[in-house]
Amino acid sequence: MGRKFIAYLAIAHQQSRHRLKARMAENGGYILRLDGTCESDSPHLFTGMDGIFKIVLENVKLPSEKGELIIPFLRNIEQAYGKPIVLVHDIGQGILSAIFIFCAISARICWMRNTGKSEIVYKNTKFEVS
Repeated sequence: MGRKFIAYLAIAHQQSRHRLKARMAENGGYILRLDGTCESDSPHLFTGMDGIFKIVLENVKLPSEKGELIIPFLRNIEQAYGKPIVLVHDIGQGILSAIFIFCAISARICWMRNTGKSEIVYKNTKFEVS
């Protein structure tokens, strides 16, 4: 039953792409937030999310966060929703090696650093993808 629900959810999401794209275009575009997560040796769940509306645009399970595996994921997002106006992502080498497909757009790198004083520092760096 759970698999059936996920399949129906995926179909509904795919059928909504045109409306999502139109809504994001009315708003001036979308901010593509990229991140992958995994536990130990399990596959990475890689997610592309619109940072304005907080809508998940695409999810995929990847064996690792290698750039050559992320590129088709990014191309699918671009094909479905157009080119993002800004990218937000961490400093993972796979992401950094894959985002070249979005030429000449602004990107923000976000990472956390534990200072050892029970605080976490977030850093946000802007650069141009070329």
